[in-house]
Amino acid sequence: MKSREIILLRQFIREQLARNMHTLDSSPNTFEDFQDYETNIIHDIVNDAYSLTVLYKGEKIGNTITYPTHDEAHHQSRMIVDKHRVQIMHGSSKEI
Repeated sequence: MKSREIILLRQFIREQLARNMHTLDSSPNTFEDFQDYETNIIHDIVNDAYSLTVLYKGEKIGNTITYPTHDEAHHQSRMIVDKHRVQIMHGSSKEI
């Protein structure tokens, strides 16, 4: 290895070690970890579609929407939760 490559490798290793020392659990946080949110994705076999309902503290956020795939419904649920959290933080949405 060239000296430049060794320097870069050492920097990378130091960064990884420092990152892992900051937290006990180094796994990523997901939107599913938020306590007050619940997502329901139900497969409609007849229409081969997935209906999505997102709840915040037991109250429905928005309308139930259908998506052609489970991945699209899951992605949209994440987008809805992120948007709602930002609205709550900025005070533009009422806390239920």
